[in-house]
Amino acid sequence: MKNFTNIPIDPWYQRLTHTLQFIANAPGFFEKQSQSHGKTYRCNLFGFEYVRSDGPDVAQLLYKNSADSVQTGLGWQPTLGSFFPNGLLLKDGKNHITHRRIMQHGFNKPAMLSYYSAIIAWSESVSQELKDQGEVDFFPFIKERTLDLALTMFLGLDYKAEFGQQIAKAFSDTVAGTLAIVRKPILNNRYHRGVKGRRILVDAFTQLVQQRRVEPKDDLVSFMIAAKDEDGSEFSDQQIVDHLIFTMMAAHDTTASSISSLMFEVTENPHWQRVLQEESDAVTDLSYDTLNQLERTEHIFKETIRLNPPIVTVPRLLSKDIELGGYDIPAGTHTGINIYAIMRDKDYWENSTEFDPDRFARKEDKNHPYQYIPFGGGVHKCIGMHLSVMEAKILLSTIFKSLSVERINPEQKVKIATVPIWHPSSPVYYRFIQR
Repeated sequence: MKNFTNIPIDPWYQRLTHTLQFIANAPGFFEKQSQSHGKTYRCNLFGFEYVRSDGPDVAQLLYKNSADSVQTGLGWQPTLGSFFPNGLLLKDGKNHITHRRIMQHGFNKPAMLSYYSAIIAWSESVSQELKDQGEVDFFPFIKERTLDLALTMFLGLDYKAEFGQQIAKAFSDTVAGTLAIVRKPILNNRYHRGVKGRRILVDAFTQLVQQRRVEPKDDLVSFMIAAKDEDGSEFSDQQIVDHLIFTMMAAHDTTASSISSLMFEVTENPHWQRVLQEESDAVTDLSYDTLNQLERTEHIFKETIRLNPPIVTVPRLLSKDIELGGYDIPAGTHTGINIYAIMRDKDYWENSTEFDPDRFARKEDKNHPYQYIPFGGGVHKCIGMHLSVMEAKILLSTIFKSLSVERINPEQKVKIATVPIWHPSSPVYYRFIQR
C-alpha cells in the first residue's frame, strides 16, 4: 500500500486557484485533476486539502460507512455549517438515525397524499402560466415556482403573501452564502447576506412552529411536531426549525435544477417530448395510486439527472484510517464522491454521454449498486427522493398533456453553473405552445 504523501498534487501556486476553478466548473476541475495525476489525487478546496478518487467502488466505500469510518456532517461543515447547522445531512451515527426516523413521518403515505394534492394544484397553475406567458427564461421561472410549492407543502404558507416573499428572499441569500469565497461576514458581502438570511429564517420559522403547535395543518411543520420515534423521542422547536431550513434548500433547488435540465434535453431530443405527451394522454385518471403508470416519464426524468445531476459532488471526512485508490489515507482527511463522473463512467454506461432514457428499461443502471446515485446512497440517501420523483412526474404529465415546448434559440451554447446546484448560468428561453 502506498503512503499518503505519495498521492500526487499540484504545486502550491496552482493550488491557490483550485477553489475558483471548482466554483467555475466542478466536473471540469476534477476531470483536469484526474488527467494530470491519475484516478487518485490531492487538491485544495475552501481552505482544506482533499483526497479524491473516482468510481462506483469509491462511492460504495464512502456511502456505506460500514465501520463508522466516514463522517458526512463534518464533510459538509466547511460549506454548509454556517447556514444549515443541524440539518439531517450534517448528522451522523445514532444522532442521525434518531432524527431520520422522526423526520420519516413527514414523508410517509399520509404526508405524501397531502403533498400530492398540493402538487396537483400547483402543477396546473404552472402549466397555465407557461401557456399564458408563451416565452419564458425557464430556470428562474421554475426556481421561483418550486420555492412557492415548498412554502405551501412544508410551511403551509401563501407564497404570494408578504411573509412568504420575505422567507423566499432570506432563503435565496442563505443558499448563496454557501459558496462565498470570503468566509467572514464583512460589509454586507455574500457571506454576510447569507448569515443575515439564516437569522431571518430562524426567527420566522420559530414563530411558525409555535403557531402550528396550536393550530396544526397538513404541512411538514405539523407532521414533524406530531412525529415521535419508537422510543417516544420528539423534536424541539429549534430542531424542527433547523430541519425545515435544510429541507427547504434540499427540496426546491434540486427540483428546479432537474426540471430545467429536462426541458433542455427534450428540446434537444424532440422524440422524448412526444413520449411524454403520449404517456400523459394515456394516463387519463391520474392519482397517487396511478403515478406508477408514468413509467417512461420517470425514465426520462432519471436519465436527465444522470447526465445533469443537481448535486455533482458530495464531501466526506474520514474518522478512521482507510485504504482508498491504493493509498493509506489517515483519519481526519477530507474526501468526496464525484457523482457526475460516476454517472457518466464509460465502464458502466453504454454511450455514456448520450441522452437515452430507455437504458433504465434495459436495467443498465443495475450493473453496480452505486453507479446511479443522483439521490446519494447509504444511510444518508435523500429522505425526500420519492417526493422529488412524484413532483416531477405530476408536473411533467400536467405540462405535456396540453403543451409542447421549443427552445427559442436552439443554436445557443448553454453555459452551466455546476455548484452549489446545476443550472444554466445565463438566460435560456423556451416557448410553450398549446398542443
